[in-house]
Amino acid sequence: MKLLSTIACFFAAATISAALPSESAARNARDIVTSKITWTGQVRRGEAAMSITGTAEEIYKRIIALNPNYDDELGLNSSGSRVKRRHLAPISKRATTSDDWTCAYGNDVDAESIGAGIRYLYSIANGDCAAPPGQPGAGGCTTTTCNSGAGIFLCNDSSNELHVDCFIVADNAVEVLINCQSTTYAGGNTWVTNTHGQIFSMDHTWNVILNRC
Repeated sequence: MKLLSTIACFFAAATISAALPSESAARNARDIVTSKITWTGQVRRGEAAMSITGTAEEIYKRIIALNPNYDDELGLNSSGSRVKRRHLAPISKRATTSDDWTCAYGNDVDAESIGAGIRYLYSIANGDCAAPPGQPGAGGCTTTTCNSGAGIFLCNDSSNELHVDCFIVADNAVEVLINCQSTTYAGGNTWVTNTHGQIFSMDHTWNVILNRC
């Protein structure tokens, strides 16, 4: 609850009890996803970029296996990093994104698990995330993260392959997380906070979805 309570403090306008759709109101992840993301970026300073396919967590762990000093050289602890690890506890809005988001898409997923996925996306922020060609309403979607059944999907509405900085994908996921939350009482001193939704890029050529994976 630390993540979510702090978000509430910083963003009083967050939608804590927005009306949420039934499960039939959103496509199943199996209907929209074609693959996991392909990340392209440097693993070691001074070396050529390489491509790794997987979820952000899988990619990050592969990078660390290849270069245990990645965080300090090119990752969250590096001098050139746009985001520092200390900025991710708690997660808060990082940058201006599109205001074209909706909470009326997707099914409930645990907000803390989405937060874990966002942190992994920021951990590989020195590279880009790719999605295959698609079309409006039938985007080519990739799974960027999947943590405890909570997924962040990058969907391409363009007929060309999409390459977008992974930190921008994370920024957009944060926007949905902040604005689309529903907290319910689970008995005792326990409250459960869920989220789901969709946000479109400013040029409407791609979108990010929080949904079950």
